Amino acid sequence: MPLRLVIENATWEELCRGVAAAEAVFARSGISYEDAVNGMLAADPWMKEKFPDFPEPSKKQETAASVWYEAERAACQACCAGWPEDKVVRPHRVLGIGPVEPRVKTANLATWPDRQGRYREIIERLETAIGPDRQLDIDTCYVMGWIDGPCTPEEAAEMELPYLTGKLAQILEITKKSLPKWTIEVDQEPCDARIIEPDRDRDEHVDLSVAAWRCSDGYQHMEKPPANAAIAVTLAAMRLQADSFLPPAW
Repeated sequence: MPLRLVIENATWEELCRGVAAAEAVFARSGISYEDAVNGMLAADPWMKEKFPDFPEPSKKQETAASVWYEAERAACQACCAGWPEDKVVRPHRVLGIGPVEPRVKTANLATWPDRQGRYREIIERLETAIGPDRQLDIDTCYVMGWIDGPCTPEEAAEMELPYLTGKLAQILEITKKSLPKWTIEVDQEPCDARIIEPDRDRDEHVDLSVAAWRCSDGYQHMEKPPANAAIAVTLAAMRLQADSFLPPAW
């Protein structure tokens, strides 16, 4: 599991900077972050308070815990560098081990609750769209965090937002850049799309491949196929994002 830093209102770049600073502390110390977090848990006063019979930490665990605390301080300092003093986050339970937060969330933390709540709506509108829909393009861009809020078609033109439901070449280019090692298959009659995960050891890995309409096991997401191939690819790409949007992912 990678290191994970949770600091509200931090940008993706700031979070990455903080994680890099923490990783540098572990590299210098020669103590892995797995050992460090275990030491921190063993030395945590809260554990002793909640569990009176919890054993006292060993010297080795105390040393590992001190490295964890140092890494957390470094992560906060690096992430919050340049912030107003009253906004700087103190190093207390903000560093952890686990999957990093999805970029779709960290792209715009301020709008995340609204965007997260609208994900299912976007899927349903893509499933039922009868053709190119510029407002749906705009709303999809917003839910993905590419823009700060819904806008008019005129504003979308000025920002050169992609035509996700009408121009197959555009959505293919975006998807290929986001998933360079994945395979994208497109059917025209009837329209469908599949985004296929790179080959891995299937004994140890769950297949994350998705389809817009018909899955490889015969399951159909909806009764009718997507209205056009651009919608199909957009729908498949949005389905691939499901774990980033739907509780209890985050």
